[in-house]
Amino acid sequence: MNQQYILVINAGSATLKFKIFNFSDLKLVREGIVERIGLMNSFIKIGDKKDINEVETHEQAFRLMVSKIEDLKPKIVLVGHRVVHGGEEFTKPALISQKLLTKLEANNKLAPLHNPVGISCIKASQKYLARAADVAVFDTAFYQTLPKHAYIYAIPLSYYQRYKIRRYGFHGISHQYVAEQTALKLKKPLSKLNLITCHLGSGCSITAIKNGKAIDTSMGFTPLEGLVMSTRCGSIDPAIPLYLMRRLKMSEDEVNDLLNKRSGLFGLSGSLDMREILVKAGYAVKDFKIAKKVSKKEKEIARLTLDIFIYNIKKYIGAYSVILGKVDALAFTAGIGERSEIVRSLILKDLPKFKVVVVPTNEEKLIAAMAKKVSH
Repeated sequence: MNQQYILVINAGSATLKFKIFNFSDLKLVREGIVERIGLMNSFIKIGDKKDINEVETHEQAFRLMVSKIEDLKPKIVLVGHRVVHGGEEFTKPALISQKLLTKLEANNKLAPLHNPVGISCIKASQKYLARAADVAVFDTAFYQTLPKHAYIYAIPLSYYQRYKIRRYGFHGISHQYVAEQTALKLKKPLSKLNLITCHLGSGCSITAIKNGKAIDTSMGFTPLEGLVMSTRCGSIDPAIPLYLMRRLKMSEDEVNDLLNKRSGLFGLSGSLDMREILVKAGYAVKDFKIAKKVSKKEKEIARLTLDIFIYNIKKYIGAYSVILGKVDALAFTAGIGERSEIVRSLILKDLPKFKVVVVPTNEEKLIAAMAKKVSH
């Protein structure tokens, strides 16, 4: 049988990450990323090779990627796309048709940073890989098992009924993959496990999983709610945006930019990098140093930033452990959760003794598996 491939596209607001898997056994064949899309010094990296390119849009990024995989292109039969927001309608992976694409575009307003670029990549796939079937896999689908009391906000019910304002949850593909891998590590069926999964990266979220099903999660109507993140504020008093608009005369766009792009770790400390914050706070981070001497003020700010980050995570773990009753394991993934033993130890300090599992997330492999299943 001729070799066939599955291409998986994971589009961020300024990135396009891709992985190519063997169709038969889902072994990774090639991977790469286009970064800084729409910004200066954008580039594509495949393996150790990095090429600088001026990439203005995600369609251009997709076209550039295709030009770099010409040897594999004829054998790509399936393209799996991560779609951040599926709303209430899309609860399972789906083959993409024009009708489905139109419905997806209606969700753009719910995830304005991610859904439009995801849809742009779907259209680019239809244009540049026309022979391949396209499958959408939804980040929100894992949370369709949330009970109503967990996803409906305490505002007039008509706003949910008419405008679908509710908790949707995000990072669902990552949380699902980590839950499944944790079950394998524990050698128990996922359906028999209660887990708390912590995705701690640039974006951060925590999910409570009871008998293998998600029952609550920290992100809400948008990915802004919940934990303190790299540039997002997480949960704050909802009156604060109103105050900023009234008292400081900030526009809606300015407030949105402040809370999504200029808050979180960056807003508190001026740094996006948890390693830098840890070093400034007085911790020794392996293979990472900063050039200049840390002032007393910088150290105080770094420690405060770290305390706020850790405290919020502990609050959610505590709440979810009570909701679950019994916790079989606490699983960590993503850049910070996976790689920072210091952060994990700070989170675990003074908590009950949970079984701790560290799982490198692989959203793309799960997307490939789901897309393959749908295509059959």
